[in-house]
Amino acid sequence: MLFSITTTRHLKNTYTSHLRLLYRSLSTTITADDPIHKVDLRVGKITEIENHSDASHLYIEKVCISKEPSEERTIVSGLVPYMSKDSLYGKKVVVVANLKASKFRGVLSQGMLLAASVDNRVQTLSPPSLAPIGERIQLEGVSLGEPVDVLKPKQKIFEQVAEHLKTDENGVATYKGIPLVTSEGPICCEIKHGEVS
Repeated sequence: MLFSITTTRHLKNTYTSHLRLLYRSLSTTITADDPIHKVDLRVGKITEIENHSDASHLYIEKVCISKEPSEERTIVSGLVPYMSKDSLYGKKVVVVANLKASKFRGVLSQGMLLAASVDNRVQTLSPPSLAPIGERIQLEGVSLGEPVDVLKPKQKIFEQVAEHLKTDENGVATYKGIPLVTSEGPICCEIKHGEVS
């Protein structure tokens, strides 16, 4: 049986993708004491955004991380040089929801937006459009333990996790090579082979 060049390429790409997934599952094990279990990554949606009055590189966003209005958070981000307000307003994002609140130029930030960066380009990570707001983001094929209420800054738990957060060749966000997923599919980004923080 003869295949067209397009079909042959598609089969090769599919086969290669399956091999990569198999390699990841065999080569990466998330142990019970891995710090990722303690981190609470949530699907959020930016409902308001304004410039920080005292810092030209900072935005102040209101981010909904639940169906409950009380779960709207104020988050300060340094995205001004990289993304416009219009591109962020109404966007679904990935929120580190259990960081200790801290002030940035007088404004209390109650979380952090995750973004990928490479070659001075920065883009926020994007959950699927149908992913429920407030859903905890998981690792593909991994049952995560309960996150802690608040990450203690001195323990540098998120910093340990961030070392292994990257986007792959398809722009899929990964932890130690394992895709970050929601019930509606993977977390993605326009930036490929990027560092995530």
